Amino acid sequence: MGFFTRAAMDALMKTTHPEINRRQCWNLHPHRKSCTACKDICPYGDQIFTRPNLVKDWDPCTDCGLCVSVCRSRCISPSPEQVERDTSAADTDNDTIWIGCEKSARKNSMVRACIASLSWEALAYLALNKKIVLDLTPCGECENDLCAAQLRKELTRLVDFFGQPMFEARFTLAYEQDEAPYHVKELSRREMFEQVSHGSKSGTKQLLRMLPGLRADEDGGADFRLLLHQRTRQLKAAMPDNPLHYGCYLPSFTDKCFACGKCEKACRAGALKQEDLPDGQTRMVVTPWKCSECGVCVAACSNKGLDGMKLRQLTTLGPVSLHKCTKTLCKECGKPIAPNCADGICSVCRIKIRTKKRQEEAKASGSTESLAETIAQLLQAIAGSSVSGEGSSTPIPEVGAVCVAAGAGKRAQTAAQAEKSESEGSSGSEEPEPQTDSESERSSAGISQTENPAEEGA
Repeated sequence: MGFFTRAAMDALMKTTHPEINRRQCWNLHPHRKSCTACKDICPYGDQIFTRPNLVKDWDPCTDCGLCVSVCRSRCISPSPEQVERDTSAADTDNDTIWIGCEKSARKNSMVRACIASLSWEALAYLALNKKIVLDLTPCGECENDLCAAQLRKELTRLVDFFGQPMFEARFTLAYEQDEAPYHVKELSRREMFEQVSHGSKSGTKQLLRMLPGLRADEDGGADFRLLLHQRTRQLKAAMPDNPLHYGCYLPSFTDKCFACGKCEKACRAGALKQEDLPDGQTRMVVTPWKCSECGVCVAACSNKGLDGMKLRQLTTLGPVSLHKCTKTLCKECGKPIAPNCADGICSVCRIKIRTKKRQEEAKASGSTESLAETIAQLLQAIAGSSVSGEGSSTPIPEVGAVCVAAGAGKRAQTAAQAEKSESEGSSGSEEPEPQTDSESERSSAGISQTENPAEEGA
């Protein structure tokens, strides 16, 4: 294979734009307001996105990283080229990294379209390796309010992650031209050879990670959070007696949580898991480096088992147990229910039992009417078969309809008699109505008829 053919294949195989995992998008979860942050902050948002989680064309994309840093659920993952470009400054010779935008007149070691294009995880990873100088001199004249708001949000999150003392020790915010100027560190011969050997080792490790057989499971979707997790684990191993603490926003569980599993199903990043313990309890385990701090798990909980996202101090970004509870299972289906449930069944089974009971009551009350209708149908079928057998064209009345009408008349007569008895009982003390002449004659005739046989017998 020639050199130019290999270069052309490498260029075609490279992913020069971010990737979107639509399954993890915030807009696919129940919420009141849709998120359009990626489309709004992108300079070519109307040309790239048809809607926030659907891409029309990646050709105008410059791989700046603004959509990656602004995505609240981390459904937009950076391209491998962006990860390498934004983290390669951690292996440079200088002990300080100067970061600025394209509009800055200062000299910086890292120049991006906007400082906000670097996610706070990337800045935190760089700060754990070098000191950071952020060139903010053009920000006062910048007209892009969305980028300015995103940069303020990232700096606030970095303060929460490192703490105010450590943030001030690792970061320098340069608002003036002559503040924290760029300089090149002069290295001795020994330091130069150390830097060369360290660069070769890191390059060899990177090449080995690219081989399919030697790639770890958690390196499949390598991003800034995974690199940050690996760096915090290295620092904890280097300083076991006095490890650093980092602030992470994790879901806060309450005593009302009974491990129903709604939060675990809602977390599309796989950061929240339930683990059954040997003693019969269930614990909720969260992996901070996978958690995007989006809060979808809190919105999915309908039992007030989660009380928002709270800031916790951790030594690493590995799995941490947040809550333990004992499961109470439904008697019918076996799903978890609240421990204070009186009947011991879940709401779904309660609705099923109630519906079944109503159907049985309706079936019992309508058995008499269904029997009359069945008899009417049988008589009608018999009448039809007799007509077809004789071959007569004389119409025969519909016996079924007559039976149904007779049944309806009988029920109406019974209801009328009941109403008459009730009216007689209520009007027993009232005076009787005067009889008419015809009624009096009939009564007198009746009396005379009853008296004559008595006289004949006497």
